[in-house]
Amino acid sequence: MSGPGEPGRHSRPQAHEVLCRALVLFSVAARAAMEADAARRDAADWQVRMLAWLERTGLDRALEPDEARLLQAPPGSLGDADVRDASWRAEGVYVLAWALGAHPPLAHDRLADPNELAGPLRFLDDAALDGEEAPSLRAEHEVDGFLARQLAVHWRLREYSLRPGPMDFAAVVASGGWARLDIDAAALLDGDLAIDGDTIDCAEPDAIARCTSIASERHRAASWLAGADPVYSRVENIT
Repeated sequence: MSGPGEPGRHSRPQAHEVLCRALVLFSVAARAAMEADAARRDAADWQVRMLAWLERTGLDRALEPDEARLLQAPPGSLGDADVRDASWRAEGVYVLAWALGAHPPLAHDRLADPNELAGPLRFLDDAALDGEEAPSLRAEHEVDGFLARQLAVHWRLREYSLRPGPMDFAAVVASGGWARLDIDAAALLDGDLAIDGDTIDCAEPDAIARCTSIASERHRAASWLAGADPVYSRVENIT
């Protein structure tokens, strides 16, 4: 059985499947953003446009049941938890866009910008899945290295939530042991994880919470890319 920092035992998704999942996740995040504008008269029209696009492109067949229910819910009807969870799917979109070569790598403490993802993925374009060139994925060793970095960051944030305080995080990553870990030097400060220019033990609580949510979603997406589970929502994460 594969460990949390190793490629999964299922077949890895192919490039076309990754593109479909990226566009589905973008739709989910877009639906969450729509909730803030639910009172606008054109909110329902925008939702109809997105649902029609999903149907025309066949992407509606790639929706998981919970995703379909969320996308079809009338504007203004979603609960806070649903909106929050759906919003974080943008971080998964970033990971899949990176794997498709459509986005450069981001720092672990920088949020993905949906405006920088929509164009490269051709969101709401009827030809999004019919490009002249078939999509291609980064090499497996690149995806596995990316996963190792996501796991390391996520583990450090979860460990800090349980046992606050400084740590020689660089040494933990170097020793490995229970899983394959990796970390970019730019993500470290004085040997520990850096957040917004401070070591984690000096960072603001809101910043730590933000980075934990980023890490959770990016770790899930990277694990899915490595074959953890063919169903995105079933991919296990650090708890």
